[in-house]
Amino acid sequence: MSSEIFWVDDLGREIIWADDLGNEIIWAQSGTPNYSAPTFPPSGPTGILEVLGSYLYVQYNDDEDLQAFVAAYNSLSQQYVDFFNSLNLPNYTQAPVQQALLDWVAEGIYGISRPSLPSNLSTQKGAFNTWTFNSIYFNESVPPQATTYYVTTDDIFRRIITWNFYKGDGTQFNIAWLKRRVMRFLFGTDGKDFPIDNTYRVSVSFGSGNQVNLTVTKQQSFFKPGSLFGNFLFNTRTFNSFTVATIPFPAIQEAPILKAAIESGTLQLPFQFDFVVSV
Repeated sequence: MSSEIFWVDDLGREIIWADDLGNEIIWAQSGTPNYSAPTFPPSGPTGILEVLGSYLYVQYNDDEDLQAFVAAYNSLSQQYVDFFNSLNLPNYTQAPVQQALLDWVAEGIYGISRPSLPSNLSTQKGAFNTWTFNSIYFNESVPPQATTYYVTTDDIFRRIITWNFYKGDGTQFNIAWLKRRVMRFLFGTDGKDFPIDNTYRVSVSFGSGNQVNLTVTKQQSFFKPGSLFGNFLFNTRTFNSFTVATIPFPAIQEAPILKAAIESGTLQLPFQFDFVVSV
């Protein structure tokens, strides 16, 4: 039976470990421990960055083939560590997390599956005044049906995840909360957050009952100087007339997809309200 021997310096750092037969020796270089509080969120990987390399027993150090095998094994192990550190699975907005891997991350971490986005949904039939006589059976219920479906690409799926899990706007529903979420969905490519300096493209109004009218505006209109004193020549304008100038906005390709996602219930919104989307 052999015994183990440790040599440490005056700071308690382990320098040499060996048994009394001298067959195994490891040089362990340890820095001064740092007990300061870490920053959050971390700027990089928080796990191990370098593997603890494999090594040969001393009596086999002169075998070049074994040395090459150990070196190749250590290099391959380090490649695996570097790959998983760069992957950063929870960050679904980056390129490596895509397609089937994005589905796996979304299901496993965030509990959401890639949805289908139906368009042109019909109204549900069954309640009073939702169907004509002799078109359905008595007490029958016909669920809404779609004529077309949008393809839920990785870009759209990432935007959906961001809508449902973004915490930066707080958890209290209000008009600003809704507008900022719509803007982030429309212009946040791959679900990434970006500074929202205005929400002019989004209009919110309330109808009867619990109806919320959500409109993605296509143009901006404003009054130009009309029949005000000093702004026109005599006999060129009628009394109390005015002029409206209109500036069209560029079309947003994601606006119809936003409408389909809200109408299908894919985007989480307060269930107490009935949202009517116009794009």
